[in-house]
Amino acid sequence: MQTGLFEGRVRVPYAYGCYGYTRGGGKTWHGGIDLVGVDEETIRMPFYTAADGSRKAIAGRVITARIVTDHSNKTWEWGYYLCVQLDAGQTPDAVNYLYFCHCDRLLVQAGQTVRSGDPLAVMGNTGNAALNDPPYRHCHLEVRATATGRGLDPTAYSGTENRAGSYGTAPETRLQIITVGPVSQGDADAILAVCAARGLTDQGLYTSRWA
Repeated sequence: MQTGLFEGRVRVPYAYGCYGYTRGGGKTWHGGIDLVGVDEETIRMPFYTAADGSRKAIAGRVITARIVTDHSNKTWEWGYYLCVQLDAGQTPDAVNYLYFCHCDRLLVQAGQTVRSGDPLAVMGNTGNAALNDPPYRHCHLEVRATATGRGLDPTAYSGTENRAGSYGTAPETRLQIITVGPVSQGDADAILAVCAARGLTDQGLYTSRWA
């Protein structure tokens, strides 16, 4: 199941990556939330999560997908980033724009229509995220009412609380049945032992069987 921006589990690794955190003695205000995909690195268009926990699919249009290298433009700090303008009237809050920043690479282009679950980018540490100590791959999610406005609380879109921690559950793992033969019972047992040592079997379901 998708949690926020990623399939499976999501981590907010540090308190300073939370929305509203101030840095540099209060000089710098963090307008979004930093999210790490634990089970996959693909950033996906999120769902809207209401206060009662219900989720709603949302859609919008990619209006910006780029990297800025001119340091006189403050958006250089985001590295590879994209902005999605939400279709009107989908959510009860004031959010109209979603920003996905510090990406390793982008999977969409400006002008594309996207919907919850669609792949958007791959998390990375481009822009000023490369200066983190330690640097770590993540997505800075920021939501705004206007394209140039101040960041708003992003938790209805992040799938997390606004605090460091892990959220969501690991995706279901499906085991594959492999048939090897003809072999002796001893060889079958040896193959099973190797697979078990590597965590590739479920001993309650799979056994070696000589045929």
